[in-house]
Amino acid sequence: MSKFFKINILFYVILAGILFVSCSDSDNDNNSQVTVDKNGNYYVLLTGQISDGQGFATAYGEMPSGDIKNVREGSLSCNANGISQFGKWVFKRASLNPNRAATLIRYKIDDKGNIVEDAELSGKSATSRFIYNDTLGFFTSTDMDMLKVYKFNPTTMQRTGEIDLSKLKSAEYGYQAVGTSFMVAKEGKLYVNYYTNVENEEENFRKNKPQGNVKLVVIDIATGKYEKTIRRDGINFIGYPGNENQMWCMGDDGALYMCSYGFGATGVTNKSAIVRIKKGETDFDQNWIIKADDFTQGTTFGAVCVKNNKLYTLMSSYPMDFKTILTDDSYAYYAFDKEDLSKAPTKILDVPTTTYPFVCGQDITVIDNKIYFRVVNNDKKYNGYYVQNSDGTYKPAFNVTSGGTVWGLCKVTQKAK
Repeated sequence: MSKFFKINILFYVILAGILFVSCSDSDNDNNSQVTVDKNGNYYVLLTGQISDGQGFATAYGEMPSGDIKNVREGSLSCNANGISQFGKWVFKRASLNPNRAATLIRYKIDDKGNIVEDAELSGKSATSRFIYNDTLGFFTSTDMDMLKVYKFNPTTMQRTGEIDLSKLKSAEYGYQAVGTSFMVAKEGKLYVNYYTNVENEEENFRKNKPQGNVKLVVIDIATGKYEKTIRRDGINFIGYPGNENQMWCMGDDGALYMCSYGFGATGVTNKSAIVRIKKGETDFDQNWIIKADDFTQGTTFGAVCVKNNKLYTLMSSYPMDFKTILTDDSYAYYAFDKEDLSKAPTKILDVPTTTYPFVCGQDITVIDNKIYFRVVNNDKKYNGYYVQNSDGTYKPAFNVTSGGTVWGLCKVTQKAK
């Protein structure tokens, strides 16, 4: 594993030592028994403490409700650095486990309705990755050539090829790499972040001078050929290295929305923003941007969701501070009219403020056509999700009373044998 990722993993662990953790011995919690859904629909919840890497993943036969304990018979002990989902599988990296490399691990639901480890991308770390279909996925690795994107088969979890981007190499830069923090596909094209540094230094948002722009490599998936490099000026960094929250969403309008967190070496944010690539386009929409500094100087975006012409995100009324980023529960949710950014966003008052999403890739997520909002608020003793009702109002969905802080929620469909 590269020095950059080792340093930042240690940084995450130190910061997370003071995370909110809600604990209770109440015997009145719902969903305390293992349930097996006959239709094969399961909801996987990840909770835990990043301070020691200890997490718990539990599968539920229906969306949890009320107060729940996420540690029970059938819960899987794993690290807490987030989860992602594709089809019938759950995926995650093992990067915060000090006894295990940052490999890509696949999980499934067994015949008892429990989530279990199923396969691993053998011997290779996975810096960034995207799963395109059942037989084609992509990843980059700091243990391998960082000017190559590697292909793998998600069904067999074996490497199947590579895309060589060495043509990008230039004497102008001391360091070049692709896929250090971002990878996604849209309409047959693979988009991978392209980081360059005049100095011979790896990407490190706590050390490097902000570049003042973001670059993405565009690859045609059908041919595996490099097409072009696109650039968005006025922002710094895109995606996020080392965990499951790469800070993008595919809107129901077919556009790709991306967060630039803007963290910088000064300890404050540098032009955090949300940008997009519209449906049918392969370049940034240069006429569209939401700037965090327009609302709170120095705050940062870490999640985005687009549904029914609304863009949902969260931001704080205070500047971001590295020292309190995991405990500061001042982040409020907002809804923007994504096609008229001249309108002020609407603050969602019915959902409590929360902490920064950090490793949670489902901070704002659509499940069963409903939008769920992660809420971790120590003062209100809430550690779970709120959900948007069909009439646009909001209500509590579930609250985790033991098992640690909520770090992921996703739905998988897999018939029990």
